[in-house]
Formats: sequence, structure tokens, C-alpha cells
Amino acid sequence: MQPLTRRELREQRERDLLASAPLAPAAPVAAALEPAPMPAPAPLALADAHDDAPPAPPAPLTAVADFLISAELSEPDLVPAVLTESDRAVAAPPVGDLVSAFELLVAEVPTTTSTAIPLPSRAQLRAQEQEARSARSRRKEFSGRRAAAPAVLLAPPAEPAPAPASFSPTVRAATPPVRPAGDRARTMAAKSLTVAAMAFVALMAVSTSLPAEALLSSADVQAAAFDAQRSTNGEPAQMLARASGTDTITVNRDGYKAQTIAEVAAASGIRMEATFTNNPNGTIQWPFAVGVHIGSKFGFRDCAGCSSNHRGQDFNPGIGAPIQSIADGVVSQAIDGEGSLGVHMVIDHMIDGELVSSVYAHMIHGSMLFKVGDVVKVGQVVGKTGDTGMSTGPHLHFEIRRGGLNGTHVDPLEWLYANTN
Repeated sequence: MQPLTRRELREQRERDLLASAPLAPAAPVAAALEPAPMPAPAPLALADAHDDAPPAPPAPLTAVADFLISAELSEPDLVPAVLTESDRAVAAPPVGDLVSAFELLVAEVPTTTSTAIPLPSRAQLRAQEQEARSARSRRKEFSGRRAAAPAVLLAPPAEPAPAPASFSPTVRAATPPVRPAGDRARTMAAKSLTVAAMAFVALMAVSTSLPAEALLSSADVQAAAFDAQRSTNGEPAQMLARASGTDTITVNRDGYKAQTIAEVAAASGIRMEATFTNNPNGTIQWPFAVGVHIGSKFGFRDCAGCSSNHRGQDFNPGIGAPIQSIADGVVSQAIDGEGSLGVHMVIDHMIDGELVSSVYAHMIHGSMLFKVGDVVKVGQVVGKTGDTGMSTGPHLHFEIRRGGLNGTHVDPLEWLYANTN
């Protein structure tokens, strides 16, 4: 038989004592409410599980209660602990004691670290831009030196190591890749070829659009016209004739000849005199290409059948002599009649900022070559010397009026001597 534990022995003794103890008489209610004096505890001898001594005589109920209380106080009820799998798990710490990973990360980062990205100042940007410009100029100078130096095969440059990561980014100037000298030479050759082709096309367009005489001077054009007229005369050209059996060469001279201005003037009916010399290239010229006889002058005169107050200058070149304009101007009056001036023309000129009108009178009917409003150039023929109007013989009555058609009459001879060039 398995021996009983201490607890089982105590429970058995308690049952035996309760079963053998007599019931106490009921006390009065008042006595029951008063607390009874606590007797001194009697020593009890606890028997061991192997003690064979006989049980003690039954004790009164109060003694039993005192025994139970003292037994409970002296020997506590020890229950053997049983561990299960769930009890072996370690309990989690309280929520308040937990530290999040974010708090640990923040705790590890120094408090002086700032997450703001610094931006470069204007001075730094200007310094970086200046550094980039100097780098570009050095690259250009180095490229020019490489182009001038002989071509040498070089190994490709090593790849630069990646820059370490940093919280503050730096601004770097973009550097264009350096092309080989061969590529630059080919590019320059292509550009030069393109420019040369465009220039050739432009020159072709100009040469095909301009007339042949556009690049010639006036003297060249006149010489070409003279050659064209001479070639139409039907005269034989120069030729070489070699006699048979000999080395003699015969040259036949052309049949043209040169004429002087005097010969041309004589052929046109002008009687020349050494009274003045006309410059055919001047801006202000005489009314005739060569010097002619000078007749009645400006002012008072005494002659039969003529006006006493002569307001012009008479020239006597001969009947039909061509009359030319003294300067550039515009025709303001052209009358083919039989008045006092007969067939006459008035031309307005601007000379040294002043309006000056020239008058050409007594011309032949129908000889005027311009009408009112026409523009006339210096040296152009305007008509022919005649004898119309109040005239005593064939001559040119020439006037100068300062201020226009109704301006002041001045001495034409003195004015021509002072202004022709």
C-alpha cells in the first residue's frame, strides 16, 4: 500500500476529530456575540507517516479549531508545481518598455546631422562657371595642339571611378567629349566644301543674271559701240598676202579715219572760234560743244531794229548748229511759236542749292527734242540754231534767270565764265 502524504494525513485527522467531538451546548446570544478569550495553545505532537502510536483522546471543539489554525500557520499547504509547454514560453515585455526600430535609428543618428540639401550660392555658381570656361579654353588649346602635332595612336582613357555618395550634391559643369583629330578634320573639310559649293552657285547666278556690259566702264561701252559701227562699214579687214615663191608679206591698211571735235562741229554747221573752251565732262557746260562767235552782249545797246535793253547773250555758231543743255534739269516751258523769242525752251536747274533757269530762243521750228516735264542731262542737244521770232539773223539768244522763270536776269556770259567747269 502506497503511503499517504502529509496533506492526506491532515485531512484524515480532521475528519476523525470532527466525527468524535461532542457538540457544545448553545450559549446565550449575548455570550455568543462576545469574543471568547483565546486560550494558550497546547503543544501538539505531530506524528510522522511511519509513527505507530495510538491516536490521542478527542479534544474539545475550541482546541480543535486552535489546532487547525496553528497547523495552517506552521506548515503551509505546498502544492507541487507542474510545468506545461505554454508555461515555458518567455513572457513578452510590456508595451511601454518596447523601443521601436525608428527610435533606435534616430538614436543612432547624431543630432547634428541635417537632412536639408545645401544649395550653392551665387558666388559659388560664378566660380564654377568660370572654372568650366577655363576648362573649355584649355581643352580647345589642347585640341589645337593635338591637331598640329602628328597623329599618334593612344590607348582609350580609363573609366573614372564613381564618386562616393554624399548627402550634399555638387554642381559639375558638363564637359563635352573630345573627338579625335581625324573626325574634326573631316568635319572641317565637309564644311569648307559646302561653303565653296554655295559660293560657286552664287557666282554662277550673278554671272548668268547680269548683262555683259554691267561690269564695263562707260569708256569700254563707247569703244565697243564704235567697233560695232566700224565693222558694219563693209571695208575689208586686215589680211596677210604672201606672194608665191617669196617671203614678202603685204599688209593692207583699214579705210577708217579719225575726226577731231572741230571737224565734227564743222560737219554739223558750227563755225568755231577761240572764244571759250567747253569741258565735255563738266557738270556745268557752255551751250555749244566748242567755242563759237560771241555776238551782242547783255545790257544796253543801240542798233536798228533791235531792243535797246538786251537781257541775254547772243551766240552766232551758224544756222542749224546743235544747241546743248548747260546742266541737268527739267523742262519748264517749250513754245514752238513766232513771238519775240520765237521757238524757245526754258530749263530749270538746281545749282549750289539755288534755282536757276536757262533760256534758249530763236530755234528752228520742229527742232526741239524735249517737252514740258522732261528731264534733261547736261550736254544733251535740245534743238537747233534758227532765225524765228524777232531776230536779225540766225543766232542763239541765251538767258540766265536766277530764281526761276520769272526770276532776275543776270549777265549770261559772266555767269558761264564763273560757273562752267
